[in-house]
Amino acid sequence: MKTRGYGWAVLWIAIGWLNTAHAGMVVEMRDPRFFERQQAVIFPKAEVKLVTFEFEAVGDDQRGKERAKELHKQFLAKIHDLHGGAIITFVTPPGQKIENYRVQAERVAKEQHAQMVLWGRIMVDRAGTPLINARLMLVEPPPGISADYKKLAELEANRVPLDVRGVIDAPVTQWRIDFNTVENDIAPLTLYLSGLARYYKGAVRGGGEAARWLNGSVADFKAYIAALPEGADRGAASQAHLYLARAYVRLADAEPARVTDHLNAARRYAELAAQLNPYDAAVPTAQAVIAARRGAPLAELRSKLEQAVNMAPADGNARVNLAVLDGAQGKVGEALRQLDNASFVQKAQKKAALPAVDNLRRQLAPYADRAAPSSPVSPTR
Repeated sequence: MKTRGYGWAVLWIAIGWLNTAHAGMVVEMRDPRFFERQQAVIFPKAEVKLVTFEFEAVGDDQRGKERAKELHKQFLAKIHDLHGGAIITFVTPPGQKIENYRVQAERVAKEQHAQMVLWGRIMVDRAGTPLINARLMLVEPPPGISADYKKLAELEANRVPLDVRGVIDAPVTQWRIDFNTVENDIAPLTLYLSGLARYYKGAVRGGGEAARWLNGSVADFKAYIAALPEGADRGAASQAHLYLARAYVRLADAEPARVTDHLNAARRYAELAAQLNPYDAAVPTAQAVIAARRGAPLAELRSKLEQAVNMAPADGNARVNLAVLDGAQGKVGEALRQLDNASFVQKAQKKAALPAVDNLRRQLAPYADRAAPSSPVSPTR
């Protein structure tokens, strides 16, 4: 629904939210100072909210507004059954341009308590075909996947297992996705956004309710991949495969009768993500979680964790993951060095300390006499 004044918008919210599973609003802004004022939160009860803006366009071309409204309409249709799903789209009236409003997309999304925000631009080729560039930011990334880990039976001959518990954690670390240029059609982008919205909802639930939303996410991401020309947009396609892997890991919890099938599917899609983008450290971390849940050989698990550390030496979480494995395998010195390095990189980047570091240190303290002398802290293993 288009609104010409905020009073009408608030009235529509109060009525629409009570009668629909999902909600959407197109807000037409007429004052260039619109975002300088404090804005009311639209759909404050939404669980998963997407904020979008009209696409920037050259000159007087109106297709940036048209495509944004079409995206809004298609996304709303896709999430018709997603209770708590919402979309807000900001557009300008004819004769005005979104770039004149000095929009800070991330700030607006945070003020609206949205999890996702999308913006972009429209260009036109020599034949007059609109070319769409879109950028998606996850203001609040959804939960990733993890695996509880204590110890494996497979040990090196000279190692003694320790009573060390921990979690191998694979959070969502890719917060921004730049989609490759597409010609005119925003349908594939809508599928991606719908798949992500359903993953957001399914990832914080359990049992049959989680399975419902996660299976919907799987269907949307698969449809997105099928809609892409072969070899097109490898970066976004890799992320879609990675979300499929995450969804299947979570489906293994939600549908225990199919745990083997789901974990095999998760492994397959994680491998495809790695093939499409071999430089994303989030992929081997997810593969390590999947390996741990499948009871894979220790060598496979360690290989993935070491790969993640080597690909992202400044990722403290990756080092904690490896420390969990080292500690549980009796490699106290190696585990403590990884924890030192995790603390070092967090401090160097002015990030908060990782609670898992202190937790694992406490568990390793009784075995400290088995640790080899510590070497100087370095950003690499």
